[in-house]
Amino acid sequence: MKIMLLGCDTPLGLALTRIIEQQKRHDCVSLSLSESRFKSERLAKKWIKRVAGDCLVDLRLEATLDNREHLHELDIARTRWFGKACKRNDILYLCQSSAWVYSGHPGSAPYDENDLADNHDGATLGMLLREAEAALFEMAPQFILLRLAPVFSSGGGTMLSKLLHRFARGEKTAMSDAQFFNPISADDAGRVMAGILDQLACGSLNRGVYHYGSNERASYFEFGEAIYAAASQFVDLDSGGVVRSSDGSQPQGDWTLSSQRLFDHFGIHQAPWRPLLAPAVKAFFQHQLKRK
Repeated sequence: MKIMLLGCDTPLGLALTRIIEQQKRHDCVSLSLSESRFKSERLAKKWIKRVAGDCLVDLRLEATLDNREHLHELDIARTRWFGKACKRNDILYLCQSSAWVYSGHPGSAPYDENDLADNHDGATLGMLLREAEAALFEMAPQFILLRLAPVFSSGGGTMLSKLLHRFARGEKTAMSDAQFFNPISADDAGRVMAGILDQLACGSLNRGVYHYGSNERASYFEFGEAIYAAASQFVDLDSGGVVRSSDGSQPQGDWTLSSQRLFDHFGIHQAPWRPLLAPAVKAFFQHQLKRK
């Protein structure tokens, strides 16, 4: 299968590209985040028609905010452009979204694909992602929307790398023990996406919305503690660390995703996040050493 990949330089894009290159089951034409920011619908359509792939894999949206950039209406418009081009050229559109489309209201999780995306806060990533999803639903009749739990990686702007930078500076970080999620590593997310692509190449007709998160739920505080413990194996951390947030006004929330439908349709199992944390932390510090 010929894949068109948008966001090949994101943590998930790097992991997926590595798997595709190792397995040699698909051809892949890739664009980085900056290269995928087409200035007009005409240019976007022209690129898709010229490449003539079988599947467009779009990893742009959440990665844009991970890199501390603002998601603009133009980013949502691009989803509409890509969807329209995929419809015209009979191309499957596989788009990454996030658990942040949900409000996290206590008692609602774990979220499955039948739950209404209910994040109505216009200032948040979730609301903007909901708008991009709506553009996908409207424009691309052949689509798979894969909502992922928060992704961690040694690179990029993920929560893991941000916390490790703080720990290395000796900073203490307050994190909530009242907000929960089931994090995944970029490598695990790449495994899931590669598994979906393999089955699509073999003729799978599964379409629609799917969720994936690890099989281990954790609070932000628990996740931060695990990162600090893993970091302590590789560097001397004399100060800093993670403390429970003392802000009593901080709302409770749970963004845990159910992965049952993904397993039922594609046979893809959930994996735990804890065994994948130490390798990612080690890779982060090895990269820092190379930069010195």
